Amino acid sequence: MHRLTTGLLVFFLLPFVLSAQHSRSVLNFNTHWAFQRGDIAGAEQVLFNDKDWAGVSLPHVMRIEKKHNGGNAVYQGSGWYRRYFKVPSSYRGKRLTINFEGIQTDAEIYLNGKKIATHSGGYMGFVVDISRYVNIGKDNVLAVRVSNKDNSRVPPGKPQSKLDFNYFGGIYRNVFLVVTEKVFISDPLEADKVAGGGVFITYPSVGADTAVTDIKTNIVNTSGSTVNVRLKTMLVDTGGVTVAATVSGQLIPANTDTEIRQSFTVHHPHLWHPDHPYLYHLVSVVYKDDITVDSIVTHTGIRNIAFAPDGYYINGKKLYLRGANRHQAYEYTGDAAADNMQYQDALQLKKGGFNAVRAAHYPASPAFLAACDKTGLLVIECEPGWQFFSKDTAFTENTYRDIREMIRRDRNHPCVFLWETSLNESPTPAAWMQQAVQTARAEMPGNQLFVADDFNARSKNYYNVSYKVVNEDGTDPMPSRPFITREWGDSWMADAAKENSLRASRKYTEKGLINQCVLRQNALNGETSEAAGGYWDHGGLDANPRIAGYFVWSFNDYTRGSDPVTAFSGVTDLDRYEKFSYYQLQSMQDAHNPTYGPMVYIASYNNQPALDSTIMIFSNCDAVQLYRNNRLCGEITRAENARTAPFIAAKGGSPYFLFHTGKYEPGELKAIGIMNGKATCTHIVKTPGKPHHLEIEIPEGHTAFLADGSSMTPFYVKVCDQDGTLVSNREAGQSYAVQLSVSGQGALIGGNIPGAGIALQQTEGGIAYGVIRHTTTPGNIRIYANSTGMEPAQKVITTTTAPGQYVSDGIHREWINEDEKKVTACYSDSTAPRQLQEIKLSGKAVIITPDGENLTAVIDGNTATGWVSGRSKLPVSITLDLKNKYRLSGSRVVWGKDSDWYTYSIAVSANGSDWISVKSPERVSGQNYQPVFFQSNKVRYVRYLISDIQPETSKAAVKEIQLYGGQ
Repeated sequence: MHRLTTGLLVFFLLPFVLSAQHSRSVLNFNTHWAFQRGDIAGAEQVLFNDKDWAGVSLPHVMRIEKKHNGGNAVYQGSGWYRRYFKVPSSYRGKRLTINFEGIQTDAEIYLNGKKIATHSGGYMGFVVDISRYVNIGKDNVLAVRVSNKDNSRVPPGKPQSKLDFNYFGGIYRNVFLVVTEKVFISDPLEADKVAGGGVFITYPSVGADTAVTDIKTNIVNTSGSTVNVRLKTMLVDTGGVTVAATVSGQLIPANTDTEIRQSFTVHHPHLWHPDHPYLYHLVSVVYKDDITVDSIVTHTGIRNIAFAPDGYYINGKKLYLRGANRHQAYEYTGDAAADNMQYQDALQLKKGGFNAVRAAHYPASPAFLAACDKTGLLVIECEPGWQFFSKDTAFTENTYRDIREMIRRDRNHPCVFLWETSLNESPTPAAWMQQAVQTARAEMPGNQLFVADDFNARSKNYYNVSYKVVNEDGTDPMPSRPFITREWGDSWMADAAKENSLRASRKYTEKGLINQCVLRQNALNGETSEAAGGYWDHGGLDANPRIAGYFVWSFNDYTRGSDPVTAFSGVTDLDRYEKFSYYQLQSMQDAHNPTYGPMVYIASYNNQPALDSTIMIFSNCDAVQLYRNNRLCGEITRAENARTAPFIAAKGGSPYFLFHTGKYEPGELKAIGIMNGKATCTHIVKTPGKPHHLEIEIPEGHTAFLADGSSMTPFYVKVCDQDGTLVSNREAGQSYAVQLSVSGQGALIGGNIPGAGIALQQTEGGIAYGVIRHTTTPGNIRIYANSTGMEPAQKVITTTTAPGQYVSDGIHREWINEDEKKVTACYSDSTAPRQLQEIKLSGKAVIITPDGENLTAVIDGNTATGWVSGRSKLPVSITLDLKNKYRLSGSRVVWGKDSDWYTYSIAVSANGSDWISVKSPERVSGQNYQPVFFQSNKVRYVRYLISDIQPETSKAAVKEIQLYGGQ
């Protein structure tokens, strides 16, 4: 779609560009909606009584969710949206379309009671032509039925209860009404043309002196008669100067379309690069008989990319990729976040030392990609997929559709450098891979298309960039293949509550945040032991001389349908508050690079006597000094410190600095970063005292507050001591009750739902969090925060008039705003882990295998140990003799390799001869460690039969077997 160039972001363009927009109108369609959760008969009808519905704005989630909403607790079902609107008589004879940027997952579109469109798939937009159905000059009723129920035919396709993220439902991205003449530039998603539709910009030759620009523009004539068109295309720099232009003419017969190809050369171009993301504006103006009939503006960046066996190159220069994986989910609102929130994510990533981001595991919103263009973040774009493949024809066709559509929508973004035309960690056959890559190449001819999948015997013949190009023994299976580590820095068995793993949360103490950094440094420096934070298929990370880069898992914490426990793997929390690891990875960038600059950060709250005699500091400076209570504890140079993690240092990164002070003292820690012998940056940490007052903080980067009905402003409420120091947790689970409220020209999202835990919430690490949605009226928004025994806080932000046009509201009943309406939302209690009584097997059970192998490590209660079969022949049978008879309620298998797929079954017996199946054969991912439940009495023997493993070269591997029940 062209929303990026003609919608809400148009105010960034220059005045002369705005003057060209009079022939095309893009109206904001996000406001004045009504919503009701549930499947409601007749809700599409014009005269339907919606008086009890809630007034909402878009983006919107069908239910506000609690912060920690994992374990399949997110609402799944149907919901209805209604929008009354008028179109003026001046639109008579025009073409009107509604552009939906994203509805999760299945949608039915009705206008004035008539179904006019359906769409499936939650991550790509679609266009609905309403020209024939709309009542000009009168009221119209648009109704949208949405369902986010499991749909195995629509990628990702996996049931939410088994998915590593959530299907938050609703019209969760922007909606626009686009008005054009009957001769217009098409939308690439609506045009449905291979390598065509809309405007397609390529740069077949890019250099410092010149850049050749090729443009294909699809122009449609629905006027009913042949028209003579002229297309003028101009490339405009940031100063408003046209640096290149061309004009072409064409006759277009009635009710047909044409593709006009143009080319020009840009002299001394400004090249787009993550360190200097220069954006031009390509202005396309269509004339019919010398009268302007359409015009659009496309943001574009001139650059050339390449992958080689030794890394990634942009504009002929090698660039080491330091990236993060990002889920689009937010606290409370799920995936429904306004454009300014999307921009904030990109900005926060950039400031965190990242130059790249993987949009896991689906196409990101247009606003996020536009922000990556602007801030300078390279993007891996992924088609929707996660550990699921189906031979169902509808599913496979939809996977190819997703590839086509994501390339058509996003091919002009300079930030997108790699297309993950694969289903993440899924057992896709070679024939599917071949078709997927062929589909992508047809959509983007030339040498600038790079596609990626995990490296294996099936994929290596089709993809030109691979993940995991490494053998288990550390050798290189294909030295000529460019490769990236797509995910590192997490373990699917990590437990943040133990504070000793790769998952950490401020819910606990600084211990977990520090240990996360220790393990991540180990991994970056080439560690392959899981117990020490690494993994063999990371490819060595910084220790690999030819790796192109890496993407940490993950940027943000997120919740999952498959697990009630939040995945605390982020360098930020769910609410984007930075953990210590955020600053650890920030220190990997060169202090001399002005894009990032020098930094220093103390990874401590100085409130743990058992830990804080040794202080961890992150810095990319020449040297670091540490002061404790104004006494110099020491100075460590960058050169000296390089020895602690030599591979990280060799890649230009900075290992953490450890200062051993000998003893703990409360008070003040001060770190100073030294550059060229001078103090350049400082970070101070003070031991927190008793809670004294609250402080409200708007996250850095939120500076413009638009009264557009959609924009959101997040805020933190901090419990502070008398000196203003955050009262961070001294003990795990330490928390304070905080009451939040908002008044004026904004509302606290979900503040009216007691069960959501928003208006009255418990702090985590001394911090509460809320999100405000702005109204359409400019003015003051007041935030209030109270907590018993502390001084309250108040903060005021002021919204300003938003640019752009809005779709006029029609006549309808008065609805109460969703965030003010008294509601009682029913939340599942499945966020609490199911309590299971584990049977202790170590020392009690005997394991029987055909080959007599020693498998005691799989019942020792330690998931860090395990067993790998000494043979590759299948099936493999593992039988447990429990010695006594038990009543069993379930079992859990922790597999040895997360990247493998295992087909297994379970049977039980009382005597070792007569067997009863309690779990039929099922193929599961190596990351599937959830218990399976069954009821069986008088069981002495339990047999696990592994009948198949993928990839074919793998051997059976099990870390732990657990049984639940009792005698």
